[in-house]
Amino acid sequence: MGKRRGRNAEDQDKPQKGRDKPKKRKKHRVKKLLFLIVVGGTGALALSEDARSKVLDALFGSEEEFQYSPPSSPSGDDGGGAPESV
Repeated sequence: MGKRRGRNAEDQDKPQKGRDKPKKRKKHRVKKLLFLIVVGGTGALALSEDARSKVLDALFGSEEEFQYSPPSSPSGDDGGGAPESV
């Protein structure tokens, strides 16, 4: 029994490593900021058609715009009937 008391007394006298200070939580400011940017960007893309089109244009290039003009038909052909039978 005497040895136990001696050990406990010695343990109390020794400086305790890490036990004196309460544990502080590490601050992950960069992770939080990155998370907010990703969530905010996703929300903006979901809600804004302009932002979505800008991102798609930046990734895949701007959309090609075609000028459609119907082919000119000869004046004698009405162009809408069945093919002539031979």
